[in-house]
Amino acid sequence: MSEDSKSRSSVGVIGAGIQGVCISLCLIKKGFKVTLIDREDPGKESASYGNAGHFSPYASVPINRPDILIDVPSMLFSSTGPLAIKWSYIPKMIPWFLKFIKNCTKKKMMHTAKYMHQILDLAIPAYDELFEDIDISGLIENKGIIYFWTDKDLKSRELEINIRKELGVKQQLLKPHEIHDLEPHIKQIYHGGVLYPSARHTRNPGKILLKLFELFLKKDGTFIKENVETINFSPDNKPLIKTNLNSYVFDKAVVACGAFSKKLTDQVDEKIPLDTERGYHVHFKGYDHLLSRPVIFLNRGFGITPMEQGLRVVGTVEFGGLKNPASKKRI
Repeated sequence: MSEDSKSRSSVGVIGAGIQGVCISLCLIKKGFKVTLIDREDPGKESASYGNAGHFSPYASVPINRPDILIDVPSMLFSSTGPLAIKWSYIPKMIPWFLKFIKNCTKKKMMHTAKYMHQILDLAIPAYDELFEDIDISGLIENKGIIYFWTDKDLKSRELEINIRKELGVKQQLLKPHEIHDLEPHIKQIYHGGVLYPSARHTRNPGKILLKLFELFLKKDGTFIKENVETINFSPDNKPLIKTNLNSYVFDKAVVACGAFSKKLTDQVDEKIPLDTERGYHVHFKGYDHLLSRPVIFLNRGFGITPMEQGLRVVGTVEFGGLKNPASKKRI
């Protein structure tokens, strides 16, 4: 496709989270006319607002690992464990679970890890290219991320370290005194850890998203605040997006609405084995000075990130679909 034809091509992007906004900016850079559609304004309380704020180029080890099948039952039966499920949702999740179990082999795990590593290796440079056009002063810190653990489930930690070593990921194994030297305010319950020096974190993911969205508008991107209800194809085989108010036809379409994507991709016969996981976060205001960088306690499946709002504690995954209410006991 020539540059001239690209400039006449339109793309509709569904979802104005961090993925949708970044995709839209990259498409504009390549000469496309981009329309971004979402039922909410960007930055509202969504996954792109309440996440851990990590830039994690090392995070290529998938959860479809052979050892996860041993750990999952004990996690599910613990009310305070890192994984929970709404029991009424189990029947709907059975097809997804069966496919997941089928993919929990070493061969499948390494296949995913290899290609995830290739994708993530491009992520930081891609963000840097976008950040050149906005002011990120005080919003990004390049201090790495620490994972730490106790001796329990040590084989799982060794598996992750060995996979990342095989993939060429930069990592520095830490002894207990080295963890204490880097983060002296963490209670010394750990027996070991690892530092990923190439990782970064943002002190306010919501602000980053809004700055990128403002850049999108400045570059003549179009934002439509409407609820996308259906996606199909027009008589001339172009994506046809219908919202609660209007219909739009584009040359191409991108579905980037996270957990809500499957509702739309099913309509165009893309049977993606996608289900939802809900994460929780809580802020401890005024305590962000206690940590220099994000830390992850692997045994309990949660992390702590120093942010403008205080220490943000994130983690614990819950399967329960899109309609079930939040579980207050998980917070």
